[in-house]
Amino acid sequence: MNIARFLFNKMMPVWLVVCGILGYLAPHLFIRLAPYTIYDLAGVILLMSLTLSVESIKPVFTRPKTLIAGFLIKWITVPLAAIVAAHLVYSSQPQLAAGTILDGATPAGVTSNLFTFLSHGAVPLAISLTFIHTLLSPLLTPAFTAAFAHKYVHVSFFALFHQMLVIVLLPLIVGIGARATLGARRIQAVQPVLPMLSAILLYILALGLVAAAAPAIAKNLSWIPIIAVTTSIICMVNLAVAYALAKFLRIDEAHSRAIMFDVGIYNSGLGAVLANINFGPFAALPCLMNALLNMIIGSILASYLGGKPVDDEFANDGLSMKPASPQFGAE
Repeated sequence: MNIARFLFNKMMPVWLVVCGILGYLAPHLFIRLAPYTIYDLAGVILLMSLTLSVESIKPVFTRPKTLIAGFLIKWITVPLAAIVAAHLVYSSQPQLAAGTILDGATPAGVTSNLFTFLSHGAVPLAISLTFIHTLLSPLLTPAFTAAFAHKYVHVSFFALFHQMLVIVLLPLIVGIGARATLGARRIQAVQPVLPMLSAILLYILALGLVAAAAPAIAKNLSWIPIIAVTTSIICMVNLAVAYALAKFLRIDEAHSRAIMFDVGIYNSGLGAVLANINFGPFAALPCLMNALLNMIIGSILASYLGGKPVDDEFANDGLSMKPASPQFGAE
């Protein structure tokens, strides 16, 4: 099991790059996967929701200040950074601009919980914020995208809203219901394999999306380095600004680290699928690039902070989280 976990999850950045290269070089082999990306992502969210438990997030609601602060910082900082990037970098490429804005309006990624744990952050806060972002995203994602991307492409709020209900809310409800029906013990018995199943779905998703975008990529290869640099800057700025704002609000170190990762690591897999459906395959490239760079930058930062323990009672809040449990990639 440890070997499989290492191959499927620990090496996820490597495999995402490999999937991207294969999807681009041999699109005819993987183009058939493209129509099913919506189901791949719904499966990832379903698997994520199986790991959610009310007990792990109860302590957070006794300290609503940090919860409210994390929520507001996320939905102000990330969309703003995406809007600025779209205006400054992608103004001549409407699809890339729209995809970047949509990506910035997606909820936090589950990997933010893992990075919070590894960096001695407040895990219950990270889990709570991820759940709240995901629950409200069927409204927030279409609203932000329609408000700020319409100058680049046509955006249908109701189409996005419907897609978010199918891809996000329905799997979330089914997963939570399954956990309540089957019981936590039965879920825990299969929990070690959930990250690997999720990783496989993400690899299939990446193959399908890149294969669909291959013709557009071939015509715009010069934009790939620009997308990579821009995405890296957005990720690092979001992480830095979120941490600075949390400290400015006098939030303790453990909760500040949780807010930082919650803001900086978001669900770019969801962004890629929605961008592909609504704006075309080329629009999914910033999201796919972000999915990879989120993991690389986040893991480096988490590793660095892991060597700097937090001396306060909220570090991990006594929660025992096995690294394999929440590791669903940047999604």
